[in-house]
Amino acid sequence: MALLRSFVLILGATLLLSACARSPVVQLYDGAAKPDAQVLTVRVPSDLEVFTINGQEVDGVNTFFSSGYKDLKLAPGRYEIMAYYKRLWDLDADNHEVLKSDPARFTVDGNAGEFYRLAFERPENVDQARVLADDFSGRVENVTTGESTPSEPSGLVLNRGILAPITGTEVEQKSSRAITPQGGGGTEQPAFAGRAKVTTVAPAGQPPATPAQPAPAPAPAPAGKSASYLDTLKAQWNQATQEERRQFLQWISQ
Repeated sequence: MALLRSFVLILGATLLLSACARSPVVQLYDGAAKPDAQVLTVRVPSDLEVFTINGQEVDGVNTFFSSGYKDLKLAPGRYEIMAYYKRLWDLDADNHEVLKSDPARFTVDGNAGEFYRLAFERPENVDQARVLADDFSGRVENVTTGESTPSEPSGLVLNRGILAPITGTEVEQKSSRAITPQGGGGTEQPAFAGRAKVTTVAPAGQPPATPAQPAPAPAPAPAGKSASYLDTLKAQWNQATQEERRQFLQWISQ
């Protein structure tokens, strides 16, 4: 158990470093920064985790449980954003629960200078959050015009196992889940495992972006926020099945 605690602390520090020192503004087009009047802006709240944009996993678009949002700066055009609800809830002083939903499809088709926001009915307590996680949907709000467009089912299923974020199998096609026995043992590989992330994304109908190059190590972060990441890891462990815990311990002992 001491080994597990040590590993959790190390992993928590690593995740903290990877999430820190990032601007809330993320440029996802090539070239120098342009004024907002020339680009499309999409605001993503911290409780939404972006899985893909136009079928590609994009680096730097998520906040990892931090407060606030990300403003995605894009070339004008059409984008399909697969995103899911994800939040750490405090049950009491010592217990926490991570709630996640299956992804929904948010479609943004915007012009230069327009501002969109991904939104959903925010739960006021953990019971409401559990209901939302079981049946997640949201909407795309055009802040410029006031128009609202509901999200659509994505056909994707979130793998909530403790090893999923580590092994890159956090999201699967519904069809691939159906042929994999519960508890593992299947030979099918998840549809999105092992894909490189990109740093730019093109509108639908244009050539896809190239995979991202390794980024330099981020600067150290203030120690004050580390507890939230440790709480997240503890909550994931508490929610894991016995089989997932066994696999996790086997993995860290290698």
